[in-house]
Amino acid sequence: MSGVQGGRTLLRLSVTFAALSLTCGVACFGSGSQDAPRGAPSDGGMQVEADGGAPSGGAKSGGAPGTGGSAGEAGADGSGGQPAATIGRPLTFAPTRDGFGINFIWVNGDPGELIAEVRPRDGTEEWTDLGPPTVPASDLAEWRAKGLTAGTRYEYRIIRERGEEREVVASGSAVTQRPSGDSFTFGLLSDTHIPPRAISPGDDSQVNYQEVTLAAVASNLAPENHDFVVNLGDMLDFHLFGFNSPPPSGSYTREGYVNYRRLLGDVLSASAHFPVVGNWEGENGDYTEEEIARSREQRILYAPGPDPETYPEGGSPHQDYYAFEWGDALFITLNVMTYTPTPHLLSYEKGEPDDWTLGEKQLAWFEETLKNARAKWRFVLIHHAVGGKAGNDYDSAYGRGGGQAARVGEQAIVHDLMLEHGVQIFFYGHDHVFTDMVVDGIHYTLPGSAGAPWKFDAQYTGYQTYWIDSGHGRVEVTPDKVRVEFVAIDGKILLRYEI
Repeated sequence: MSGVQGGRTLLRLSVTFAALSLTCGVACFGSGSQDAPRGAPSDGGMQVEADGGAPSGGAKSGGAPGTGGSAGEAGADGSGGQPAATIGRPLTFAPTRDGFGINFIWVNGDPGELIAEVRPRDGTEEWTDLGPPTVPASDLAEWRAKGLTAGTRYEYRIIRERGEEREVVASGSAVTQRPSGDSFTFGLLSDTHIPPRAISPGDDSQVNYQEVTLAAVASNLAPENHDFVVNLGDMLDFHLFGFNSPPPSGSYTREGYVNYRRLLGDVLSASAHFPVVGNWEGENGDYTEEEIARSREQRILYAPGPDPETYPEGGSPHQDYYAFEWGDALFITLNVMTYTPTPHLLSYEKGEPDDWTLGEKQLAWFEETLKNARAKWRFVLIHHAVGGKAGNDYDSAYGRGGGQAARVGEQAIVHDLMLEHGVQIFFYGHDHVFTDMVVDGIHYTLPGSAGAPWKFDAQYTGYQTYWIDSGHGRVEVTPDKVRVEFVAIDGKILLRYEI
């Protein structure tokens, strides 16, 4: 079978940024091509001009508004006289049986002047006041709703109180953790690759391929009203600093997450968000601890996830691996990037296909979580396999190949643990196409990409059956079955399977 099904033409897309005052001069986009020179686009083909200039200001070590650095003195309407405003929708995170978190970007004004209220979506009860927020950064307000009922959709609203005035500035809904026996759906995104740039309130521009693509995918995803959405990694993109190079400050990471949240739009109005760490989040294990920490801090601020106390399954204090049950399913989210200390940079510093690792502590936690599993359905979610076997040596070392790498390096241990403990699906990203492969009865499922312009064919990935379309994954879970669908950006179902 040829590399692409359905008669679709293989697109070879690259994105070129305008010149930046950085050592790289132009955007440094890598791909599977082993001949790509460092510091230049790796593929020829179509180029999409993007916003010139580096991001301006941003939250340095924790959250000043990205459109001007530090927050100024509060004026009549906010900071420095500017009207207070939000960017994007509130993000709900770490939902449990009795509550969920709400994270809200509020620029120019004082987040402490806000309150939040919550009630069941059916409107049978009065609003419950969650009170003033915690303020983890100067442009963030955060609440934790507690004492709620499991498996119930709640609506919330965020209110600005100024004297006697009350103004609803944002609203949304979220579902509490479902008990066994409940059916539900969840969405899957991967490889959105959103670059950092300064975003002001009301900015709905889309200046590059990634932004246009994510906005389009999000418009398809939002009406599906999933209980939650998982991004399988590479939420952000820092090609402008070099190939898999860390950003020089946390302000760029903040701007990336703010931009990412803006583009998700109404997806965040109804679905909780769970992140997975990929190789473009700025947290790779071959970076210095300082470099990792400054991007990690911004992820925890602007794309928070569960901490070790959120669910009985525990996880990392850095919120980069964790597990939870939902209905009759167990979700185990892993981090292959931060615990691998060696660089894997295609032709630059190739690395080896078999030296990826979860690290001793994470691997032991993974095994213990599986041993204690009770749920009927069991899913693993990760950016890429803990090993690689792709279309060439460079891309194999880069972690490509999915199920083809089931017996490579530490992935063999992961695979055997999944076999022993009944994992049905291994969801992953990284390779920017839709594909599914069954290895020893386990589905290795890649739900496409929702932003990446680089579409890799068989010479890079080794896949013989795949779709290059951008899009998302849609999963329905009931007590009796699991249905997985690949949804292209044009709304077509490319593949459907059930277990």
